[in-house]
Amino acid sequence: MIRTKIIVTLGPASSSVQTLIRLFEEGADICRLNFSHGSLADHRQMLKNIRQAARHVKEPIAVLGDLCGPKIRLGEIANPDGMPINSGDILCIQRDPIAGQDLRVSTTYPRFVDDVRVGDRILIEDGLLRFLATDKTADQITCSCTSGGILRSSKGINLPNTPVSIPSITDKDWECADFAIDNDFDYLALSFVRHARDLLTLRAHLQKRKSHIGLIAKIEKAEAIQEIDAIIDAADGLMVARGDLGVEMDLARVPIIQKGLIRRCQKASKPVIVATQMLQSMIIESSPTRAEVSDVANAIFDGTDAIMLSGETSVGKYPSAAVHVMNHIAAVTETYLDTIDHPIHPSVLDKTSALSSAVAAGVWEMVQEIKAKLVVLWSHSGATARVFSKFRFSVPVVAFTNEERTRRQMILHYGVIPRPMSPPDSMKELIAKVDAAVRDQGFASESDRIVIVAGPSMGVPGTANQVIIHTVGMETP
Repeated sequence: MIRTKIIVTLGPASSSVQTLIRLFEEGADICRLNFSHGSLADHRQMLKNIRQAARHVKEPIAVLGDLCGPKIRLGEIANPDGMPINSGDILCIQRDPIAGQDLRVSTTYPRFVDDVRVGDRILIEDGLLRFLATDKTADQITCSCTSGGILRSSKGINLPNTPVSIPSITDKDWECADFAIDNDFDYLALSFVRHARDLLTLRAHLQKRKSHIGLIAKIEKAEAIQEIDAIIDAADGLMVARGDLGVEMDLARVPIIQKGLIRRCQKASKPVIVATQMLQSMIIESSPTRAEVSDVANAIFDGTDAIMLSGETSVGKYPSAAVHVMNHIAAVTETYLDTIDHPIHPSVLDKTSALSSAVAAGVWEMVQEIKAKLVVLWSHSGATARVFSKFRFSVPVVAFTNEERTRRQMILHYGVIPRPMSPPDSMKELIAKVDAAVRDQGFASESDRIVIVAGPSMGVPGTANQVIIHTVGMETP
């Protein structure tokens, strides 16, 4: 069982219960429902299939809803085959909606003409088509094409130099957020986060609805990098969304930004997801490129909690094979990491979980010294498991909880294996229950040493301050 978590994006290629079962058996831990595609009725049926498949494999499967965010798109193009445009051509982007033709188009953003300035870059379809704004009137932007291609309806538009006034949470996002609350999602990812207040606004809505959904900030805008510490503090985790990030910023900086974001999440004790084009060629090919394999492995070397598949599993020809390949890369990479000497334990500076961080640091040292088989936690809210995951133990971290939502949310954390258990009445009972469970589930054998972390009040979050070294099979005095 690998310690890196795998997120799969669902779509037409992975909608059936049978396919979902195969994905879960190959190692998928979390299902991403992308609200940019499909109706809420489609997502409701997908959710039903996810939960049926999860019951079949008898494993916790988390569900992440990905909000669309303020994505600006090209308007309708009259010709279904698109509108060709060449370098040097002049394109007019007008305010009023139009069926685009004769090098004149519109966008889905009503304030596009107001926000874009002369000299700003306009990138369409992930930067494949590039333009420079050369003139502006009250009703249109005139721009020169610097890299041509085919303009097609609804393709995404990026404005890397333009401060846009569009709200970070759209009306559709609010509708989708309420859908996620009503259907017991585990995480919501907010797209195109620019400021911490974007997350705080959504958080306030969740609190008003008494929802405990975790918030993931998708980092894909240059503005977010400028305010990253506040964003990490406001979020429950980050997603390094390398698609739009690579369009908005210098492509050569994306690997550096990825490593920096992972390090910051490490210190803040927050989970981080690396996403976009990880095994892109497997949308149409049955095996990945060598560069893609290196990309997945390097994300694990960097310290990511999870790696994500997008088109590979949503519309690709080989969804289960893509998960199998990703699982295998993770297994080989983690085996190599286990052979490397770790002179010191990782640095975690999460001030909000100082006690858990101190305990985790001590347990990390114990595991090295006594060659423990595994670490066992009692984690009511999942906070202790979240902190322990950042120490990247070379052994499994089995986290017991009596909360079903906590069990699903903990699946995002590197190395954490969530398992259900009713709250024990005493430490002695906890040890006895753990002893039986780890043997029954094959985590440890008789005479193995394990480290158990719990607290005096098993149902109270933040009290995990007791550490017991236990020999499996030995009766507790």
